[in-house]
Amino acid sequence: MEREMSDRKDLLATSPDEIAFIKKTNTTKKKPMASTELQLSERQPILASSEEVIHSNPVAASTVPVDTHTTVVGKNVDVVPEDKNKFIQVIRPLLVELIGTTLFVLIGIWGACSSGGVIAAALSFGLALMVLAASFGHISGVHFNPAVTLGVLIAGEMQAVMAVLYVIMQLLGGIAAGGLLRLLLAGYSYNLCKGGATLLAKYTINNETAGRVSKRYKFRLILQGIATEFIVTFVLVTVILMVALDTKSKTGLAPILIGFTLAVNILAVGAYTGGSLNPARSLGPAIFANQWENHFVYWIGPIVGAIVAGFLYRTVWAHYDRRMFVKRPGTTTIKAVKA
Repeated sequence: MEREMSDRKDLLATSPDEIAFIKKTNTTKKKPMASTELQLSERQPILASSEEVIHSNPVAASTVPVDTHTTVVGKNVDVVPEDKNKFIQVIRPLLVELIGTTLFVLIGIWGACSSGGVIAAALSFGLALMVLAASFGHISGVHFNPAVTLGVLIAGEMQAVMAVLYVIMQLLGGIAAGGLLRLLLAGYSYNLCKGGATLLAKYTINNETAGRVSKRYKFRLILQGIATEFIVTFVLVTVILMVALDTKSKTGLAPILIGFTLAVNILAVGAYTGGSLNPARSLGPAIFANQWENHFVYWIGPIVGAIVAGFLYRTVWAHYDRRMFVKRPGTTTIKAVKA
């Protein structure tokens, strides 16, 4: 109290000019303080609003990243404009089937015409399919084989119109491969291997009995060829459906497994039928080498094998969500669970 009384007395004793000078000095000193306080006061609402956004609803904030991520992934997979483009859906897969079948058959019959015989043919076809399937499988499925396309169609994994277009591209690719081999291989080597054509093995028959058994022998040879091509194509198509398309058993190792399956089948039967398993593979070389003997064997066997494989997959082997004649839970079951 005494201090305040002394300050008031000093103030009364001060002249008006001195009072004006003191006020002016105090005002000058307070200006930066006022501006600083103004800046802080302007920032406080911003900080407060951001804190409210972060901390107002912590439960909702923790779920936002999950929802956002899910939405983004859904857009990238389902709503990308490219996926609805006709080029992406139709033309690109057909180009893969055309060019891929050409390369696949060319590499395979190149190996078949080498001095390595059946082993070289099996490894050439098997490894070529393995590499091409790993590279382009996500685009077209890498069928390269009308029998495989037929099996996939029967299994319910593609549309009929697309299957017809696939088969056309595969046959054109096989023909192109046969023509390329004719251009790239020397005449002697080409004629020696008969252009890589698939032919049934012939056995020596005693001249004395040749006339009596010739017809029966040819008929049995044809039946054996059809049955052989049927079995190996059935195995190939079944493996493809199980490891590449089935919900339960499909795997990222599908290209390796499919390539080895083809190679093993050719190793097993190459000495007897040439190991075609593929009408497109047999058609091209037959055209350019003019080798049509028993050519229908390489259509009937693989096609019937693919039909049986696709039917068995659809009715027996497939996971229940892809199998026919399976009663799946309907709306009645869902309503009962909700109730």
